[in-house]
Amino acid sequence: MKNSVSVDQENSIKDSNNSNPTESFDLGGGQKEQWKKILKDLGQTVEPSTSPADGEDMVNLAYDLKQINRLNFPIHLNPRKASFTEVGFHALLRQRLKESTVEKHLRYARFMETHEVPVDFRNPNIQNFIGHMDYREQIEHATPNALIHEWKAMQTFLKAYGIPFGPGKEWDYNPPSAQRSRTRILLLPDVVNRFFNYGFSDDPYETALYQYMFFHSYMIGWRVPSEIISMKTTDVRINDPIPHIIITEPKKRSNTRPLFDVETAILTSKVHKSFKNWVDHWRPKVENQYSGDSLYLWPSGKPVTIRTLGHMLSTQGKKIHKEFRPYDMRHWCAVARLIKTKFETGTYDVFQIQKWLGHEEITTTNTYIGQATSYYNVLPVDWISLALKPCRKNVEMAGKRDKEKTNRTPFSGLLPEFSPRENHGPVAI
Repeated sequence: MKNSVSVDQENSIKDSNNSNPTESFDLGGGQKEQWKKILKDLGQTVEPSTSPADGEDMVNLAYDLKQINRLNFPIHLNPRKASFTEVGFHALLRQRLKESTVEKHLRYARFMETHEVPVDFRNPNIQNFIGHMDYREQIEHATPNALIHEWKAMQTFLKAYGIPFGPGKEWDYNPPSAQRSRTRILLLPDVVNRFFNYGFSDDPYETALYQYMFFHSYMIGWRVPSEIISMKTTDVRINDPIPHIIITEPKKRSNTRPLFDVETAILTSKVHKSFKNWVDHWRPKVENQYSGDSLYLWPSGKPVTIRTLGHMLSTQGKKIHKEFRPYDMRHWCAVARLIKTKFETGTYDVFQIQKWLGHEEITTTNTYIGQATSYYNVLPVDWISLALKPCRKNVEMAGKRDKEKTNRTPFSGLLPEFSPRENHGPVAI
């Protein structure tokens, strides 16, 4: 893989240097077509361009960065020639941002570049940028937090290009104030259990994919979506002397944390959405030459990606709880596992939960105790065990499989007798 690819797109860049502000026009109801006409009249319409060298998925910037000689890397990049990947390198090398932060900024930048009112990253212009942000705020009613993230993404590019910004500079944008964090209302265990058995799709495999990802995410509490897409089949160590799973943490420069105390129901159970059931019975149905060793695969057989996974989980989760957000699963796991330790030992074992969730500071884990106490007083039981309770159909299917056991090798999805998408395996699980 090449470390850096530059493509000169000067011929495709539109002139967007008109200085008339968009705020001075009456939108007359804010119709999209009127807005487009205004931008066209201002000369601010920019055709979305394809970011060179980015490919379909995020490159592993931290890995590729090791191949770059810092002494030869420029202090500033040429916006007309630099690829998004090179801007990512600059953010890691010169701006010293974390890999997860850089990936997030690049995702927002791709969204902005391909938006209906696109931002021209090849010829950065404040009027073009403000036009996009005004459209996002007035027409699409983007949240303040979304606008703040887009401004931070733009700042990453401006720093890479050596363009000054801030008060008194040409590039000066004030996003609306950030929203206060909403109070997280935890779902009770029986509602969480619905995520594991809900019919998300007419496609059995697609339904199973979401059921299993919800099951694993609620029970493990990993960071969504970064730690989900990092999971490999080799990270599921069921056959080791001490069965466990290994989680890679992109947020912490791809450190790993092993989980050894994972319940049997989560690791190897026949009647739950266990890792073993997923690896042995469901993943092989779509495994193909594109799959690699990624643990979770789309129905096409390609690995799930960070670009779409968070959105898809959010969409599917809202079918059960309209206010669902993917990060709620990590929050729920933290509180539920604290309740579990309280139920079993009479006290909250914050150190155990700190290791489980991968918190760097114990103070982070302590922030969950207040909510754990409130919910324990409401329902003083083991929340994890209650959420794990299998449905009757799963138990019946597991018994049926035991009676009709076939000689099947794990990861046999490519064998002729087990062609992709057939209904072998625990369909109800």
